[in-house]
Amino acid sequence: LPLAFVIVPLSMGKGAVKGIGLAIAFGLGIAITLSMYGVIAAVVGDVAIGTIGAPLETVKNWLYFVAGAFAYIFALAEIGLAKYRMPTYTGAAPGFIQRRGDYLKALLLGLFLGNIGIGCPHPATPVILTRIAASGDIFYGWLLFFTHAIGRVLPLLLLAFLGILGVNALRWLVARKERVERATGWGMVLVASFILVLGLFSHDWWVYSGQHTLLEDITQEERFLGIISQKFNLVNPHSHDIPMGQGLFGLPLWLGNWILVFLWVLPLWWYYHRKKGEEPITRRLRFWFYISLSLLLALTFIWILPDRFLNHQHPERFMKIHAGEEGQPMREDMHAEEEHAEVHREESEISEGLSVNFSADPLPLQIGSTTKLDLLVNEKPAGIAVATTSLEIEHEKLMHVVGIRKDMEEFFHIHPEPSGTSSVFSIDHLFAKPGQYKIWSQIKKDGVIHTYGHPEITVEGDGARFEKKMWFGRNVIVDDYQVSLKLNEPVPKGREIELSFDIHNLAGEEVEVENYLGAAIHLAVIKDDWSEFLHTHPEEMGDDHHGSETLKLLNSALAHGPAGPEDGHADSEDETINFHVAFPEAGLYRVFAQFRPAGIDLPPDEALTASFWIQVEEKASSAIEFKNKPILTIISIVLLIILSWGVKKYLNVKAQVTNIK
Repeated sequence: LPLAFVIVPLSMGKGAVKGIGLAIAFGLGIAITLSMYGVIAAVVGDVAIGTIGAPLETVKNWLYFVAGAFAYIFALAEIGLAKYRMPTYTGAAPGFIQRRGDYLKALLLGLFLGNIGIGCPHPATPVILTRIAASGDIFYGWLLFFTHAIGRVLPLLLLAFLGILGVNALRWLVARKERVERATGWGMVLVASFILVLGLFSHDWWVYSGQHTLLEDITQEERFLGIISQKFNLVNPHSHDIPMGQGLFGLPLWLGNWILVFLWVLPLWWYYHRKKGEEPITRRLRFWFYISLSLLLALTFIWILPDRFLNHQHPERFMKIHAGEEGQPMREDMHAEEEHAEVHREESEISEGLSVNFSADPLPLQIGSTTKLDLLVNEKPAGIAVATTSLEIEHEKLMHVVGIRKDMEEFFHIHPEPSGTSSVFSIDHLFAKPGQYKIWSQIKKDGVIHTYGHPEITVEGDGARFEKKMWFGRNVIVDDYQVSLKLNEPVPKGREIELSFDIHNLAGEEVEVENYLGAAIHLAVIKDDWSEFLHTHPEEMGDDHHGSETLKLLNSALAHGPAGPEDGHADSEDETINFHVAFPEAGLYRVFAQFRPAGIDLPPDEALTASFWIQVEEKASSAIEFKNKPILTIISIVLLIILSWGVKKYLNVKAQVTNIK
């Protein structure tokens, strides 16, 4: 608005051509200055943010949170509920600008006064600057903010063109300045509240709230981008799984909807309290209007939109149900952001489709003697052989095989190779201890990763067959290395948690790891009753999924994390290698992290293994619930106070009206 009082007088009374030229020169100066802030943000992001040590997503959320809070306070001031004004520059333009010719003077004034656009608490400013800083790309930063600057300049040019035509819109603005400010303030309450909550609860909340998918449905993003993707053979438009992350301070995602509505409703009732001098009938109408609006906002954003996403859209968008043997459903989770899907099935349940049949000989299996493991790839029901050449390499191997003893103490990860028979993988394995074993095999075909659980086998021999030793320490010694696991405990089922692995030598020095089969760490997560299994790896560097990548822990586990750079080594500046996992069932799990310290003298296919026990609870423990109860209690008390106060005011108004009558 302040710039409008510069550009309109500057261009009026100069004739149409010159007036338009001066307005464009002034606007171009503003756009150039604003775009330079995009360049600065990119440089700062590239140099500074990378040295903070916090995840970029966390830094971005904090910036959104602070920017939203700042804009919210400014909005309250605009509607007269708070006393706060932005600092302003009241001096004249520098003399060297005043002495220039008309066009150059207009351009230099735009360059000088363009800084006003940065001081304004426009919610878009911190959001765009944060996006630029996250990219660290100077050209992208300049172009993005230059485009935004053009958007800001266009309304100013419109006012200038109207002035040239003899329509002084500034008079209209000045006459209605208070109304314009109030309307701007109420609009900013809506936007600033959203930015604040987006920062406080992250992009995962934006998806969870149902607002994201509603906007996509309104704009028909998936439909139109799908047409473009098919025409140009591009990646299909993204879709969203149910996010299971947390906001800042460990806040649950569902709480974001409540806080958003509270931030919207609070100024309404604050404003109502300030308007005590209204006529009783007007005040009564305002009261019931605010009650209706508050209930509508709460019903829409707390219940209808989340329910629409969670209970109506998600099953159709993210699941395909296929009939298995004897009518048993088999779930196939499709990953829109990946090139493949994941399918998990038990060998004994497969009556149709791709299968792997496992066998071991000579029988009975004995410790200390070589056992040949054969895995036949075939198509059911006819058992037609599938050539090993039709399979795809996944993490440098055509097949991965993971095995575990009943007590969870004996673990192995091996890689059978194609044998003389075109559809059979074979490997010689030496079982060190007797007992019952469970084996899983994993192959990739046509872009789909298939994991098969095979029937239990029994290995005979001397020695204990079951020696379950549970220890919940978070630091273990593996050869000459210390491996620590960091996670927030206790762990509830169904909630995403972060598993962070940190590796040092015995002297406490950070250890660099080299890639083991194409990943910094191979992670196997197995439930102690063998009902849940996951074999996964950290993400490739540079992948950006705006949230959690959906993998499978049989039914619904999630796991991902940053890996090392392309040179095959984990980044030595990153102290931890991180995964995000959601455990679908309560119980005991054991995680096996396989890694190779840089330069270790081991065969290429072998690695060191660190294992940890994790207890997963049926529901959030009191320690976790305690974090949420004070917030919910405060919100409930505030809402009760507002409701009680409103009822009291209504009764007082009604009594006054009755007395007047």
